[in-house]
Amino acid sequence: MSHHHRETLSAEALNDAIRTLWVRAGEQQRSLTADEQRIYQVLVTAWAEATPPEQRLAA
Repeated sequence: MSHHHRETLSAEALNDAIRTLWVRAGEQQRSLTADEQRIYQVLVTAWAEATPPEQRLAA
């Protein structure tokens, strides 16, 4: 059985990825696609896990 190692991204890298999704959609003047919405949800969850609680309140 193979074991996959997931690389943990920094909160900053996750935030950049979230912004990139929104910027691309905004440039194309459209909402996020269903796939982009799923990716967004995963990124936000990972960002929340990587960010200390006191910093999450500011976001």
